[in-house]
Amino acid sequence: MEIIQNCYCCGNTNFRFLLEAKDAHSEEHFSIVQCNQCNFVFTNPRPTLNEIGKYYTSADYVSHKSHSKGLLQQIYRIARSSMLRKKLQLIRQIIQKENNFSLLDFGCGTGDFLGFVQQQNIKVVGVEPEAHAREVAKSINNIHAYSLEEANNLKEASFDVITLWHVMEHIHALHPQIDLFNKWLKPNGKLIVAVPNIESHDAAFYGKYWGALDVPRHIYHFSPSCIQQLVAQHALTLIATHPLYLDAYFISLISEWNKGTNKLLAYVKAVWRGFMSNFHAKKDGNYSSLIYVFEKKA
Repeated sequence: MEIIQNCYCCGNTNFRFLLEAKDAHSEEHFSIVQCNQCNFVFTNPRPTLNEIGKYYTSADYVSHKSHSKGLLQQIYRIARSSMLRKKLQLIRQIIQKENNFSLLDFGCGTGDFLGFVQQQNIKVVGVEPEAHAREVAKSINNIHAYSLEEANNLKEASFDVITLWHVMEHIHALHPQIDLFNKWLKPNGKLIVAVPNIESHDAAFYGKYWGALDVPRHIYHFSPSCIQQLVAQHALTLIATHPLYLDAYFISLISEWNKGTNKLLAYVKAVWRGFMSNFHAKKDGNYSSLIYVFEKKA
């Protein structure tokens, strides 16, 4: 385990204990703290980079098991499949190009998104730290994903857009990695980051049971102000935000299970809570998850 000494947003060294959350897979408990100066929320202490791998090996961790069986995995696949076209449509809208652009998906997992985009005759590259996920990406989606070490050799100014779909919250070496994103982007290139919102209504409702805490895999728990402040340190400017409506329902379902709610009853409660979260977010923009669009300065 390692202790974060300085806030990633403001550099402050004074934190307050916020809550303790349990990893539903390992049954271990982890502390979550909040910066006294800028209110950035993060897991502290956290597993080291060498230790974190074991927390991704659970048979029911859905992100890297997207082609395995089980009801939750099926729901995850259905939700993700419905988002593939919407994600690409959003990217095209943001960069104002239909096909003639290059895309890097960082933390591409099993390559479902890249496989879909590649079918549209768009140049794609994937980076995925986990070896088994890279193997699945190759065998299922015909995507060769680079490891983190291999990605260090990617050429400067190679990509019109870099996407991170629920990945930023996992990255240990956060500032060095964002520097690399800036290096890999072309001038005026776009960095598109989707992360859970710690200030969402479902986060407030579920507290320590909130499914998107996902300790210890989620190291950081971003708010809109904190992620903007953090990424701005790397000459990247926030130009737009977009909601992820379905996340409120999926995260609420995980939250209900974390509370110990009966599996079937959890579905009913999750639908209601997801609806209420989105309803309240229409007023203040605090959706369960948000997509942030950053632009590299020319």
